[in-house]
Formats: sequence, structure tokens, C-alpha cells
Amino acid sequence: MDLTDFLKTGMYLGLKVGLAEEEIYSCFKKKDLGKKHYFDKLNKNRGFSYFLDALQIKIINSKIYSLGFDLTCYPVSLLNNIIIYPETSFECILNYLDIANIEWSVNQQYCCDRVATIQTEGNVLISCIYDKGNYCLSKVQTL
Repeated sequence: MDLTDFLKTGMYLGLKVGLAEEEIYSCFKKKDLGKKHYFDKLNKNRGFSYFLDALQIKIINSKIYSLGFDLTCYPVSLLNNIIIYPETSFECILNYLDIANIEWSVNQQYCCDRVATIQTEGNVLISCIYDKGNYCLSKVQTL
């Protein structure tokens, strides 16, 4: 999955935060999305997620609430040839963003304890977790 355009625009395959749930089905077949993973099985009105490889689509109130990519499960790419893994260093990510000509800044709102977050021009958050000497690039998502 190449995330270059996603990082620039916050859109993936024409999907973006705020669109109606039905828009998902114009991009993906329901059978490819699999079952809905509800946040609270006792209260299905709270929302759910679809998972398709690294992609997670969160739905709340019948609207796309978040698009995200879990890098701990699947690597993604930039510019169709730079592979990004969970172990890819924070410095490399910033360098890759510069190479791809993607504007970015450190997002203080989402930086806390041992998590550092950068925000791209497409309002995409890239989260890096530092835990007792271990490092992990965890998630790329819009909110």
C-alpha cells in the first residue's frame, strides 16, 4: 500500500474522514471488508471498524471517523519504492517525507509520555512509540 497521496491529502482511494459509510462500499466490496468489528458488542451504536490488511476504517454515526494503517501488521510504502516498517527510524520517516515533498510538523497535542507524533499536510498523524529503549512506528491515521 502506497501512502504518498494519503499523507499529502488525508484521502485514501477517495475515502476521507466525514464521508458517509456508504462511500466505503463504492471502493470495496462488502465481502472484501469482512465482518464489522464493533467497539462495544453490547452497544452496537457506538461504532465499528473494518480491517483490510493494514487499513482500518472506523465508522461512528454512519460516517467515516478515521482512516488508519497499522504498521505493526503490514509494511507500507512511499513513492512506490520506499518501504516503511515498524522499525523504520523517526529520522528516516522525516527524511522520507522531505524526499516525497510532504510538509510535516511535530504535533504537540498528540505527543505525550513516550509517544511522538508528527502531522503531515494532509492532517495525517504518524505515531512513534518509545518504550524502555525500544522503538516502534505504530500507526499512520487521520482523525
